[in-house]
Amino acid sequence: MSGRTQRRALTPLIFALAAACFSLAAFAQPVGEVTYAHGLTSVQRPGEDARFVQKGDKLNQGDVISTSNRGFAVVSLKDGTKITLRPNTTFSVDKFSHGAGEESARFRLVKGGVRAFTGLISKRNPQGMQLAARAATMGIRGTSFDVRACEGDCAEELKAGRKKEGLPSDLVIARVAVALGTVTVVAANGQTRPAGKGTPLVNGESVRTGKGSHAIIAFRDQTKVTVTAESEFKLENVKFTGAKADSGNFVVRIVRGGARALTGLLAKSQPENVRVNMLTAVVGVRGTGIDAMFGLDCVAPNQCAQGAFVHTWEGAVALEVGGRSLLIPLGQTGVFNPKFDRLTLVERRPQFMIDEPAPRPDGIEVDFDNLFGVFRLDGYPTGLYAIVRDGHIEFFGSAGSIDLGPGESGYLADGQDTPVRLADQPPFLLNDPYPLPDRFDEQTIRLLEVLNPGGSAGDLICEVQ
Repeated sequence: MSGRTQRRALTPLIFALAAACFSLAAFAQPVGEVTYAHGLTSVQRPGEDARFVQKGDKLNQGDVISTSNRGFAVVSLKDGTKITLRPNTTFSVDKFSHGAGEESARFRLVKGGVRAFTGLISKRNPQGMQLAARAATMGIRGTSFDVRACEGDCAEELKAGRKKEGLPSDLVIARVAVALGTVTVVAANGQTRPAGKGTPLVNGESVRTGKGSHAIIAFRDQTKVTVTAESEFKLENVKFTGAKADSGNFVVRIVRGGARALTGLLAKSQPENVRVNMLTAVVGVRGTGIDAMFGLDCVAPNQCAQGAFVHTWEGAVALEVGGRSLLIPLGQTGVFNPKFDRLTLVERRPQFMIDEPAPRPDGIEVDFDNLFGVFRLDGYPTGLYAIVRDGHIEFFGSAGSIDLGPGESGYLADGQDTPVRLADQPPFLLNDPYPLPDRFDEQTIRLLEVLNPGGSAGDLICEVQ
């Protein structure tokens, strides 16, 4: 065989060996560390025997972490993600990359439970973090959540007599039903996150759209709002009460751009509590469909300024400024121009409103039951449970999915293929004695309360020693 032929024959082998070495190098790179371990905690790497670990030990991609019957651990990953592993938990870091432009992570919960606080990966690439457990996959959009794979242990924990706590269960007032193009949610503190179908919204947040984009927001009372391109729509004071979400307040603001709205149950039962703010004007809604948009209003040649235009395509509205009120009947358009103090009906609807490409919400079907429907369990049977403390997760079964926002919990029964949103927050998740990882302080943790909730000191004296 000639030297050239030998080199050709060896080339594929060299590439294969290089790829294998690169893969092994990726698995050998630390992705985090154990920040606390009580009891027996072990780590097993691919192709190696399990070994016991302690505080400060490094974790690699591919590691499988296990805790004992009375043990628990807290781990920290390089992107700032922190995870508490409860007793009898087996959890693996299947994939982890936090390099710029390559942010992704995939975890697997084999058994037990975790409490998690996500870091930069979920912020920079909200579609890039997943947790697999049993027959489910969870798309983690941040920020704080708990997951438990329950056998009989979860129901048994309810007998422990722990201090009862709770999360507000009515924080999510709306969801993004459609997101086309660039859609962003701005929190009350100014932090932004990408929005997609199912993204939960809470009071004080805003929805922003980019050029050529639009979003459709579905509210608990069945109000539907299309946020047009290059717009910002803020939930200023929105809160629903009552079993049907037909009471409360609905005060929103169009900060810029425009919106197309079809009001829901609250506008029918308490119309005085429904308002759309634009500049210093208020659109008083009486159960209706409207387009409300900012545009150029000219009172004479070369005398133009931004005005707030409102067109009514169902019902009627009043455009109110100070003590003045302009009734806008069906099919009519009104304008408020603050520069020229103009509040009047216009002869023709402006062309930019006629040409608006974003769809009217009355023509869009929205599955409100999937977005907001809840299921009440009889007890707490075996299966997979999740609760969101802050942020958003998508809970996927093999045949369907639900979105969970702050204060919401979900459940996938063993043998079922579609998760459900729960009417009641599972007490064993709410009152979990094991620490939230972002609040954990090993100097102040009281192990007796954690390891033996509701018991006496003598129950654990041998094990604690």
